[in-house]
Amino acid sequence: MNILIVDEDPGTRAATAATVERLGHAALQAADAEEALRAFAEAPPDVVVTDWEVPGMAGTQLTARIRADPAPGYTYVMLVSGRADGTAAREAAQAGADGLLRKPLDAAELERGLIAAARLVALHRRILADARYDPETTAGSPLRLAEDLAVLCARVSRYGHVYCLAMIGVAPEHAQAAGRSLARAIRTGDALYRHGPGEFVVLLPEQALESAAVASERLRLAAEAAAGPGASVSAGLVSTAGGDCDPDALLALAKDALTRASEAGGAVVGQEAPEAGVLRLLIADDDAASRMALGALLEREAGFDLVGEAGEVAEAVDMALRRRPDVVLLAVNMPGGGGPQAAVQIRDALPDARIVALAAGDSPIDQYDMMRAGAVGFLSKGAPEAEVLSVIRSSARW
Repeated sequence: MNILIVDEDPGTRAATAATVERLGHAALQAADAEEALRAFAEAPPDVVVTDWEVPGMAGTQLTARIRADPAPGYTYVMLVSGRADGTAAREAAQAGADGLLRKPLDAAELERGLIAAARLVALHRRILADARYDPETTAGSPLRLAEDLAVLCARVSRYGHVYCLAMIGVAPEHAQAAGRSLARAIRTGDALYRHGPGEFVVLLPEQALESAAVASERLRLAAEAAAGPGASVSAGLVSTAGGDCDPDALLALAKDALTRASEAGGAVVGQEAPEAGVLRLLIADDDAASRMALGALLEREAGFDLVGEAGEVAEAVDMALRRRPDVVLLAVNMPGGGGPQAAVQIRDALPDARIVALAAGDSPIDQYDMMRAGAVGFLSKGAPEAEVLSVIRSSARW
């Protein structure tokens, strides 16, 4: 194990480090709280042995700071005190320490403490490992996927790396066989995760959308063969080549692509994540001419990504939930309940979405109803293009 020893006295640190190394562990040293926290941030040790009083803060405060760290894993903390009585033991436990050692430190007592630490650290590692894989298929778990996507998106943003993410869907009753087949079929360097009862995610690093589509189809066919006769497997694919990489948005795009692939009969459907700063827009209006005119404007205007069009309330709400637009251009009057009802449902499910009301006129009653339902902008159909673009952009910043 890696043991961090925190004590301002160089002789005490050296003696403790010698005992730790004699017992077969690696010893790190820190003279004060600042140095200890810096070492902990760089590489969390398995065990911290800290004096009750260290420069910068009390050992109990240092323990509490360690316990507040959100990083996965567990660090066993032992406090060393000249007053190793019941009061000190209670204070140490309240701060989050696992043990209290008497000062001057006895080598045999330290050895017993490290034996207990090794058992607890190993147990936490097993628990952590179990939470990060799916036992039915050996794929990574949703927790592991969330952690790895956060790292992936940081690399995309910082270094411009390009990844593709394939989401593969199969009936839940066939998921175990399909997942085990996918685990055997992925290439070295790719990573497989179970995202849901019948959904798997494959991360394909440093691949363009075209080559990733070939790999995804190969995986889809392998899963389909393992699922058995009559089973249908679909795959949706998204690339980070656009430059924007938010884990939730990336999964939502892949889910949307998977839905469209299922509707198309299983073929791989791919799309790029939008560029950073691009607004994702949904048009919901039963007036086909109005949708066509707005769609044409938005598709030729830089900075906008039209993610869908809907002609009635239920379709608008369902599409918004699946495609997660930034702005919804929502008609006041639509079949199936009207714009206010759709606005409420969309805002309840997607609090960050912005609603822009579309109306045939400029009725104050319509404006009031839509504003009460959550709209932050209002457009009359047939408004000048410059006004349309201005209202959309200002609504997105609301």
